[in-house]
Amino acid sequence: MLEVRNVSLYYGGICAVNDMSLEVAEGEIVGLIGTNGAGKTSLFNVITGFARASSGTVRFLGRDVTGYSGPRIAQAGMLRTFQTPVGFPKMTVMENMLVFSRADAAARPSIFRGASPARAVLEEAMEFLAIFGLAARAGDWVQDLAAPELKMLEFARAMMAHPKMLLLDEPAAGVNPALQGNLIEHIGALRRRGVTFLVVDHNLRFIRDICDRAYAMADGRLIASGPTGDVLNNPDVIRLYLGGGAGEEAA
Repeated sequence: MLEVRNVSLYYGGICAVNDMSLEVAEGEIVGLIGTNGAGKTSLFNVITGFARASSGTVRFLGRDVTGYSGPRIAQAGMLRTFQTPVGFPKMTVMENMLVFSRADAAARPSIFRGASPARAVLEEAMEFLAIFGLAARAGDWVQDLAAPELKMLEFARAMMAHPKMLLLDEPAAGVNPALQGNLIEHIGALRRRGVTFLVVDHNLRFIRDICDRAYAMADGRLIASGPTGDVLNNPDVIRLYLGGGAGEEAA
């Protein structure tokens, strides 16, 4: 579904991504790990059109999307979340959901003009809010949500656009460990709906529990790839990311 080939990204004289390649097959959940400054978010930005690659190619569903803008890539079916959730804080949860709807223009509400949303769009929005435990907060201001709820809203909003693939940037960050199991269940439910995932997270237990395969980056380049357990126990990954003895914890 996603093919990244020999992508490099330079900011002036600084190489943020160095000849990076990866691929994600339809239906997979693939992890991307690395310490701060490894280049993970820079690579996400290239893939999703928030940065233009200095070299290399990105293909999505067989189409070369290198250099596409973020909105154009989103329209093709690949969306991303952000480490710090974004949205419209002075709008309600439901209004945020409706803004992200992929419904036809005739059905999509123009909430900024006070038009009433079509029943089917409202029902779909409520369905996704229920899946992520936010149905009771549909009428609340987004600025009043707690951090974990904002994470869940970002997932729910993304689903309104009917994505084929989601790139998740630190989905477990700020989520209480007791609730991470729920997050894993939600991602699994979306996978069963046909969504494919590429996931960046510093929580290696979370990556271990959810990802089929993983890639590890250091200094903008690939240092390991393969089944998640193998990558987490790779000697280079243990030395550069986990520190001595952490391999036992990741196993």
